Amino acid sequence: MTIKLLGTGSYLPATIISNAEFEKTLDTTDEWIVKRTGIRERRIARDETLLDLALGSAKAALADAGEPRIDAVIAASASLDYQFPPLACRIGTALGLDGPFCMDVGATCSGFVYGLDIAAHYINAGSAETVLVAAAEKLSSLTDYTDRSTCILFGDAAAAAVVTKGDKAYFSHLACAADPENSLFCRAGETIKMNGSGVYKFAVNAAAKSIRQVLEKASVGIDDIDWFILHQANIRIIDGIVSRVGIPKDKVPITLDRYANPSSATIPLTIDVMREDGRLKPGQRVLLSGFGAGLTYGASIMEV
Repeated sequence: MTIKLLGTGSYLPATIISNAEFEKTLDTTDEWIVKRTGIRERRIARDETLLDLALGSAKAALADAGEPRIDAVIAASASLDYQFPPLACRIGTALGLDGPFCMDVGATCSGFVYGLDIAAHYINAGSAETVLVAAAEKLSSLTDYTDRSTCILFGDAAAAAVVTKGDKAYFSHLACAADPENSLFCRAGETIKMNGSGVYKFAVNAAAKSIRQVLEKASVGIDDIDWFILHQANIRIIDGIVSRVGIPKDKVPITLDRYANPSSATIPLTIDVMREDGRLKPGQRVLLSGFGAGLTYGASIMEV
């Protein structure tokens, strides 16, 4: 398959919550949080809705892409504020689009990787020419701010990409593992619950497995990849993956220090940040790796 990245965009709430804020209400310190997670601050949506976040990133991506005609909208989120209609349909309506098909992807932190893969298949099958893939999260609405083990990890953000068919090769490997221990979940109307050790073990093993499998599919090695853009769960998980696969640390960008873990939005947010600051250049080959509740995981390789 082939795919071409036309544009990206992101949207971040204005409110910044530093680790120092948690020192006022929890038995924790900035030093402990940074050491355990790598996170220094996160964005929290005080007045914005999930749709506000998603729409902000979608508009930015469309503008960056040159306002192309959109044939499909695919939205990923683990923090939906409506049971229905789908977030993708709400984005399409708010943008004034008439005609594209819309669908949501419920793959939690792997959501953008899954959504991009769905877009690539529709594009290469000839069912769509240009697709908007948006990932938006308002995890603050699902977070218990008295639970030290989870509340320090998550943030709110949205990011989107516009893709079409091109001459750049695209490869992927998606999968799901059983989770008999219910390592990471959120029941309807409740808050996020997590077994940290279970999540760590799964994430490192699954990400390493999918990275190796997609490298094999693409017939390339680690040296052939310019950037490994990993889901920004926490620094210990990222370090574990880097060590397990043998990835040079300078090929792994980090954004969790500023934005924490906004689930499905971490990967497209990192892509947009890197395009904005000039690190991610046209023609470079990137490997995307997502992993999350479900337990979902997957990796893809594409040129930008």
